[in-house]
Amino acid sequence: MQQISKRQNEILQIIKKNASINVKDLFPLYPVSSATIRKDLSILEEANLIIRKRGEAHIVDSNTLTPFELRSRINHEIKVEIAKCAVNFINDGDSIILDSGTTTLEIARLLSNKNSITVLTNSLPVATVLANTQVSVSLSGGMLFSQNMSTQGPDAEAFFSRVKVDKAFIAASGVRLNEGLAALSPFEAHLKRFMIKAANEVFGVFDSTKFDAAGINLFAGYGDIDYVITDKTHLPEMALEKFERDGLSYILADKQ
Repeated sequence: MQQISKRQNEILQIIKKNASINVKDLFPLYPVSSATIRKDLSILEEANLIIRKRGEAHIVDSNTLTPFELRSRINHEIKVEIAKCAVNFINDGDSIILDSGTTTLEIARLLSNKNSITVLTNSLPVATVLANTQVSVSLSGGMLFSQNMSTQGPDAEAFFSRVKVDKAFIAASGVRLNEGLAALSPFEAHLKRFMIKAANEVFGVFDSTKFDAAGINLFAGYGDIDYVITDKTHLPEMALEKFERDGLSYILADKQ
């Protein structure tokens, strides 16, 4: 685990004391920029000490759910709707990459009605969900990244560098409005670039709260993505303007 600074430890203690805190309430407490505070929170989240959702930071209770399990419960209904939209783009006989993440896990749960699908993934939960189906699954090797229950590192990168698939469904820890998609870990970001290069079509799949949770490590500009599938619940109006200005295809999934 990366060593945390004095300020980051102070922030952690504040969150522990209150169980959760609105991120904006931290800004006046320190003589640094809001971007620096957000970076501090990203480091704490990468260390599995907190989890962020809807502009708030919550302490992680290591005695109960894992960080991945906690994230899977956040905006679950929206993630299911995003997954339903994504599955409509998957045809019988397709080879696809499913990135690690809670939204891509919901895509995996919906693949049982498809025929002759091949899935390449670095996600242990995705592989587990598909283990008892007719889907052909290949799981990359590598180092375990417990935050996302996935593999990463040189072995995982080598795996995806050797393949070519029809489609890749890529998750994001955060979305920078004017730049693109970002991840918590630099190793995770590097691996996602290999996944993107391996696919004929690339789908960014993430719920709209990711626009409030920008990750540290940018891995794709909007020009690297063919489609964005998200929801409109917390989607900034400027995001749609950006997508349309850049000619990026997008689908808004919302619970009916």
